[in-house]
Amino acid sequence: MYRYPEHSGRGKQFLFRASVLVLLTLLLLVSLIPLAHATDYGSPGPYAAGWRRVTITRADRSAFTARLYYPARARGQDAPYDKAAAPYPAIAFGHGYQINPSFYASTLEHLATWGYLVCAPESGLELFPSHQKFADDLSRCLTYLEQENGRKRAWLYEQVDTARFGVSGHSMGAGAGILAASSDPRIRAVANMAAAETNPSAVASASGVGVPVRMIVASADGIVGPSQTANIFAAAKAPRQLSVIQDGSHCGFLDSNYTFCDAGVLPRPAQLAQARRLLTAFFNLYLKGDQGAWTGVWGPDLRADPVVRTQADAGIAFAAAEVTDSGPGGGTVVETLVLTNTGPRPVSFTLFFEDNAWQTAVSPAQTGVLDPGSSTDITVRVTIPTDATAGAEDSVTVSARSDSDGGTRSFTRVVTEAK
Repeated sequence: MYRYPEHSGRGKQFLFRASVLVLLTLLLLVSLIPLAHATDYGSPGPYAAGWRRVTITRADRSAFTARLYYPARARGQDAPYDKAAAPYPAIAFGHGYQINPSFYASTLEHLATWGYLVCAPESGLELFPSHQKFADDLSRCLTYLEQENGRKRAWLYEQVDTARFGVSGHSMGAGAGILAASSDPRIRAVANMAAAETNPSAVASASGVGVPVRMIVASADGIVGPSQTANIFAAAKAPRQLSVIQDGSHCGFLDSNYTFCDAGVLPRPAQLAQARRLLTAFFNLYLKGDQGAWTGVWGPDLRADPVVRTQADAGIAFAAAEVTDSGPGGGTVVETLVLTNTGPRPVSFTLFFEDNAWQTAVSPAQTGVLDPGSSTDITVRVTIPTDATAGAEDSVTVSARSDSDGGTRSFTRVVTEAK
């Protein structure tokens, strides 16, 4: 008579091994779940990064060359272009004083791996460069990409998302980027490193920048002190951020040192990883609409970072960072949150809630347009489960997102305890 495997010694051994295999597989899958939801913007994106040198003509018919980095199917100069997810947003990047753009290759490649076209002009390398002319060249990079996007015989024909332009840079180039953003309405986001004062003044121009700004500095910068960048930040309007990488240096934003470089305690690879993470997350939020980036740009993860300390002004404020309440099992707790537009212009806000386990409702789903300085009430209702034991609690993160830029947020937590 045929004996089923579970009735035999061999069958029991088979089932035991199979059970162990299933258990190990489940444990592996469970261990991978957080990784599937966490995005490390400091690691390379899904593409390889290619680059090629392009010639860009100014309005006066003079010309300059630029290094153009792009998503590619292989890495290196003139690598085959990868158009799989085109059209791509574009970023103009300004180099520091007397620093060739090649010193930033790893960071520019990093942005390209995340699906950006990055144009770094090789102009402005003179002993006495014109900061305004260099700022104009940054804008001209974006104009070049616009023109190539519309030119049928160009390799970038219909490959550029011309509605999603950003500007970045380092030192002098970061200051010039502020000049460009103050006069170029196509620029939707600014994220830079160690921004230096320029002539004309980046400090004076910062008040004319009407888009989100993230200014990254290093606390031990011996060339452009953090206070210099802080002055530009102070003059900017919300939404704005000043992110300070602890123990980093001015030259820590470069791939290698050049003449008269400074040094910091933080190793260069660690500083570069932090800078790339801060740049990519910010641009992904504002140029790609990547809402998963908000927790690291404006949310809880920003406050939890021990290496980067950020002063953030979203232009949106809840009256309290956290509110707590309690109620009986089966009951509903109602909280009223006060939301204020602390920014410089009228805007409406969309409300979100997340991280909760208990049934939660937030109203309204969207506010009306709030003038600067005006407030509105947000109602949060949390239903406590009937079987909740006394002392059990749940928290919900409630955030308000600006409808003006679709990325800037402020948040608070509502903690509810069962009696």
